[in-house]
Amino acid sequence: MPALLCATMASPMMAEVVSCDLSGVPVRFEIDRTQFAPAINQNEPTQRCATTVQMGNAAFPAEPIIMGDVRGFWAEGMGGSDVMMVMQSDGSAVYADTRAGERLTGTCEVLQ
Repeated sequence: MPALLCATMASPMMAEVVSCDLSGVPVRFEIDRTQFAPAINQNEPTQRCATTVQMGNAAFPAEPIIMGDVRGFWAEGMGGSDVMMVMQSDGSAVYADTRAGERLTGTCEVLQ
């Protein structure tokens, strides 16, 4: 049992924590890479990736995005708006609220 415990503790963490400062607003969310793994059995229902975004004093559910070195999230129906945040590989980030026309820019980092 101790060997199993040590092996489990030594394995790499699958979740990435993304921390941002977007125009002075702190943003933080996690991306669990295991959510992006293909189904083991083709009869399994499609799994929807989910995260909780902490933005300033607000928190809301969103769908995380991973495309190569690009990280981010999108959420629909936020008070009638769709929002998206994208972080480039150099850490630069853009948050956009399509309905309100709000756009925030800043930097993010991936914490392990």
